[in-house]
Amino acid sequence: MKNKKKHFQGLTRREFLRISGAGMAGMTLAGLPKFGHGAEKPKYGGILRVGERFGSVGLDAHKNQDSMDYRNYQLMYSALAEEGELPHAEWYPLLAESWEISPDGREYTFPLRKGVLFHHGKELDSGDVKYSLERVMNPETRSPRRFAYECIDSVDATDKYTIRSD
Repeated sequence: MKNKKKHFQGLTRREFLRISGAGMAGMTLAGLPKFGHGAEKPKYGGILRVGERFGSVGLDAHKNQDSMDYRNYQLMYSALAEEGELPHAEWYPLLAESWEISPDGREYTFPLRKGVLFHHGKELDSGDVKYSLERVMNPETRSPRRFAYECIDSVDATDKYTIRSD
């Protein structure tokens, strides 16, 4: 009887290695910007599709606080500042250029970045930030994050690009 090579469902080991190698090379090339979808230049507008396991309850960042909602908010909204990576968590400005804290620690002043636009083209100003903060603080909004703002007595738009809270 002639010695025959074992086949794995009709595929020899040599064929398996050749196909696997070609597949690995294809995956590697797809990850390179020149060959993958990342080679396209970004363009304004269009649709962003994000695959998620669970649907979001809603898009109101002041009312919906599930973890899936939070992930959506990160894609759509920005804050005055953001916390950096752990374990050395520092705060970095986002919509604010910086911030200043009064010597007694009761008053915070945030100069806002100029030229930040909403999706419809309106420029962000201190009135928008004041509205958002006061909406979260308003008991009628029933925001689950309201407790985090209980230490704020008032929010003032001191000029077009400056917000102050105490």
